[in-house]
Amino acid sequence: MKTCYIMRGLPGSGKSTIARKIASGLHGRIHSTDDLRMVEGEYIFDPKDTECLHRLNYDNFRDSIDLGIDPVICDNTNIRHWEFERYINYAEEMGYQVAIITVDAYPAVCCTRNTHGVPAEIIYRMAKNWEPI
Repeated sequence: MKTCYIMRGLPGSGKSTIARKIASGLHGRIHSTDDLRMVEGEYIFDPKDTECLHRLNYDNFRDSIDLGIDPVICDNTNIRHWEFERYINYAEEMGYQVAIITVDAYPAVCCTRNTHGVPAEIIYRMAKNWEPI
């Protein structure tokens, strides 16, 4: 059975590192909205692009599922259930087994490790809004 992984965690928790380890050596595909913010090797955050980029990331994810790629990984923060439910629903509808991987890390640690310069107040707000499974 083909597998879909849903990564969950604060920025800087290590989600992307784990996603790359899962995909290494396999012909899987990682879908991350952050990757869509990369322009010539530089991370560009513009809040006006957020909705459009999340939609594009989901469309790309669906394309990978439709192609039967295994595994397919959604590598977003996925703080609230509504942020990742459609990924799960589509993967299951298409016959994929879904595994949710939550990467726990203290917000203070994430503040020092996140590679996209997410401000501490945003990371702490995300931690406060975290919805457990």
